[in-house]
Amino acid sequence: MGTPAETMPSWRTIESVVALACRAPSLHNSQPWRWVLEHEGLTLFSDPDRILPATDSFGRQMVVSCGAALNHLKYALLEHHWDAAIERMPHSASRQCLATVAFTPAAEVSGSEIALATAIARRHTERLPMAAPNSWDDALAQVTELAERAGMHVEDIGDRARPTLEAMSRRLSGLRRGNPVYQAELQWWAGHALYPDGIPSAALPASSPGTVPVGREFPTGTATCDPGDMEDRAAILVLTTDSDSRLDWLRCGEALSALLLACTARGLGTCPVTHMTELGETRTRVGELLDGDGLPQVLIRVGLRPQSASPSTTPRRPLSEVLFRDRSES
Repeated sequence: MGTPAETMPSWRTIESVVALACRAPSLHNSQPWRWVLEHEGLTLFSDPDRILPATDSFGRQMVVSCGAALNHLKYALLEHHWDAAIERMPHSASRQCLATVAFTPAAEVSGSEIALATAIARRHTERLPMAAPNSWDDALAQVTELAERAGMHVEDIGDRARPTLEAMSRRLSGLRRGNPVYQAELQWWAGHALYPDGIPSAALPASSPGTVPVGREFPTGTATCDPGDMEDRAAILVLTTDSDSRLDWLRCGEALSALLLACTARGLGTCPVTHMTELGETRTRVGELLDGDGLPQVLIRVGLRPQSASPSTTPRRPLSEVLFRDRSES
């Protein structure tokens, strides 16, 4: 039987890896997760107080966000030479319990895994227009493999579907401008600079709505790029699942995280796009654009960031709000 030092990371390591896990993307930077350290490992819960009912009425994106944090945690642990043994959707009295994570020392950590781990601190959501990605065939092959490992599918719908997606996005944005509940929720979460959650003005485009035709329409921010960089030519990927359970959403978030980190490690910018999969009508229409018959969960823009743009990372909640010890175990 191993000593505690051999069977459990130190508290300082736990804090470090959870802090990196919480760098994961989430809808409007809502950060809807809670981690509880128990005797045998960490347990991941969704936080129902962080759901956005006007935008995410089914809680799909809340669970996807938690899945992304779970995958971030996996790679952060590997950088400290710990493996994560993950049980997804374990039997629990709490519906919010999404996964348990047990720790085992990692026998070997590959260079590619370290590259994904070190990309966590550099990844951020790029809402400005991006140029077409370089070496795209190689990058697409890598992210396709990572998605398939998680049981997900990824499809590059590229330029063939761009005009249709842009038209759908404009129509959806017009409808949502007339929805006061949605607008109130959006204004609450986006464009502020004083809170450790939500999207600050520095991460939102300063130009008029529609700068990125397939992106969500946000309040005007302060992020700018050169006029020559205003046409968005980012590749557009769609992550799909075979079914639509909460487990599928969680695994989709894990695949999303791996995809974003792989692209970041290659020097590419990324931006998850969910507003066209939040409503049934537009989600169905996105599905009709695909070659496969999977259910679309998340769109992702991938490209080269504008040369003049300064990366703007969004703030994160303090660990005291997201990481807890289970005192009943002591």
